Amino acid sequence: MNIALLAARLRRRTGVPPAVARPAYALRRAISHEDWSGVRALRFAALAHHEDLAGDALRACGDAYDARAGTTTFLLLRDGAPLASTRTSIAAAGEPATLPALATFPHEVEQLAAHARVVEASLTAVDPAAAEPRAAIFHLYRAHMLACAGSGAAWLVTMVRDTQIGFYRRVFDMEILSGPEAVPGLAVPRVLMGLRPAQARERLARRIPLLAVTETDVERFEDGGTVTFAR
Repeated sequence: MNIALLAARLRRRTGVPPAVARPAYALRRAISHEDWSGVRALRFAALAHHEDLAGDALRACGDAYDARAGTTTFLLLRDGAPLASTRTSIAAAGEPATLPALATFPHEVEQLAAHARVVEASLTAVDPAAAEPRAAIFHLYRAHMLACAGSGAAWLVTMVRDTQIGFYRRVFDMEILSGPEAVPGLAVPRVLMGLRPAQARERLARRIPLLAVTETDVERFEDGGTVTFAR
């Protein structure tokens, strides 16, 4: 699979036709070969755009966690075209090995996961040509909030570049949990950030309605990884 070629094709996709008033978003689990091709192309395009690739690009665009139990990768479509992707991993209390961040931040992750469930959002990637990248991230993070609600997680964590700290702190109320550390395959160090979803859920739902979830939403998510958006 030529990831660079797939990424280039993503960048050449046309926008929404003028007759369409509102874009239609759909978020689904990556299952098929086509889904995974889109996911890896988006990861490559986003990392390359931020000059964040070092060494083996294939390693940066996918790792063993993609196939690990407790981990689900999602592909966001906008009017049927791949727009963004993210991966959610759920660690049971005392089992931090499920979380990709453990390899980079072992001390912090082990402390958080010692007595409580933790959800990690990782490899979040948005097409560099996206007209509304924030909207894409909000749609992606609905999956993580559903994972937190369904598992009763005490923490939602993610690894971000220094340039992303302000956004995640201001928009998602995440706090800094570590100093910057190098990540294999990436050129730019990462900082671990996190929030307590039980405390932040109502506040975030008021600020970002897409993050509001109901019991029915959680049941659908737990039954088949289904994520829906109100139209």
